[in-house]
Amino acid sequence: MADVRFGDLPLDLAFTDVRGDGSRRLALFGDPQDPYTRRLVRDELAAVDDLTVHTLLLPLEIYPGSDETARRIWAADDRAAAWYAWMVDERPPLDPPDPHAPIARLRLAAEELRVDATPTLVFGNGEMVAGATATADIERMLSG
Repeated sequence: MADVRFGDLPLDLAFTDVRGDGSRRLALFGDPQDPYTRRLVRDELAAVDDLTVHTLLLPLEIYPGSDETARRIWAADDRAAAWYAWMVDERPPLDPPDPHAPIARLRLAAEELRVDATPTLVFGNGEMVAGATATADIERMLSG
């Protein structure tokens, strides 16, 4: 995968979670119904501290219900909390789907950045990695 400038990411369309001092950062293109995104969020990213995660919803058509779940997460007052409740605890978002969620804009941005799979991580240095990445590899990329 090609690298991108972190500043070129549509972070205005992301929701953010800060852990510890938040000194390290990454962006996550994630599908709420994708089992690989779920595993990454639940098992790998949860073990990383001092991290700011900018989550960009990217519901893919191959996962039934992704679009609606993404729109329900977007509708929540605390999107990050709704995302983690769903991804970690499998508690579905309770808000009705937001018809104005910027899903089309997120898909277009992903296409322009050549992100075509979830999960895709973009690190502060612009390195992009697709797939459920192990905690040790995430730590290494955050340090490099």
